[in-house]
Amino acid sequence: MSFSIESFLLIFGRLTGLFLSAPILSSRQVAGRIKVFIIVLLSAVMACFIPVSYAVDINGPAYFLAALAVEIAVGYTIGFIAYIVFAAIQLAGQVMDMQMGFAIVNVVDPQSGTQIPLMGNLIQLMALFMYLAVDGHHYLLQAVVQSYKVIPVLGLNINANFLDLLTEITAYMFVIAVKLAAPVIIAILTADIAMGFIARTVPQMNVFIVGLPLKIIMGMVTLFVLLPVYLWVFKILFARFFYYLDQIIMSVGL
Repeated sequence: MSFSIESFLLIFGRLTGLFLSAPILSSRQVAGRIKVFIIVLLSAVMACFIPVSYAVDINGPAYFLAALAVEIAVGYTIGFIAYIVFAAIQLAGQVMDMQMGFAIVNVVDPQSGTQIPLMGNLIQLMALFMYLAVDGHHYLLQAVVQSYKVIPVLGLNINANFLDLLTEITAYMFVIAVKLAAPVIIAILTADIAMGFIARTVPQMNVFIVGLPLKIIMGMVTLFVLLPVYLWVFKILFARFFYYLDQIIMSVGL
C-alpha cells in the first residue's frame, strides 16, 4: 500500500466530477463542506489502493492542470449517464401533469433545487428509493475505480463511438418518458372520450367543470394502481443504464 499526493489529487478531480452530476451525490441538500470531506476521504483511501496509470507523462504544472480538468470531465460523464435516467423520469412526470391539469403546480426538487411538477416529484422520489435499493451510488463509485483500468490520466478519447452512444442514450431518454407516461395518458384520453359522448348526449351538463376533477381522479388512480409496476420498471431502467455506463467508459478509453 502506497500513497502519492499526485494520485490523490487526480482521483480527487475524478470524484469531484462525479459529485457534480451523479444523483444523490450532487444533491443540494448535502452541505458543500460535507461533500468535500467525503471526496477527500474517498480520494485518500483510493489513492492507497488504485494504481493510477498515465497516458502522457506529467512534466509540469500545465500538464497537471490539464490532467485535473480531464479527470473532472471523466467523473462528470460517469455521473451524467446515471442522471439521464432521472431526467427521463422527471420528463414523464411533466407529461402526466400536463394531461392531469397539474402543469401549474410545481414543487421544489431537493436534488437540484429547481421547481418540478407534482407527479414528476412523486415518481422521481420513487426512483431515488429504487436507485438506493439497487446500490446505484455504490455502482458509480465502483465505476470510478474500474475506469482507471480503461481511462488512464490524460487518456480520454472522444471518438465517434462515444458520440453515437451519447446520442442513443439521449434519444432513449425520450422513449422512456413516453413509455412511463403512456398508461396515465391513455386513462385520461379515455376519460376525455367519455366526457365527449356525455357532452353530446347531455348538453346541459358543464363538461369542463365535471371533466377536470375526473381527469385528475383517473390519472391518480392509474398512477397508484401501477406503482408496483413502476418500481419494477425503474429497476430494469437502472440495470440498462449501468450497462450504458460500462459502454461509455469502454468507448472513451484507450
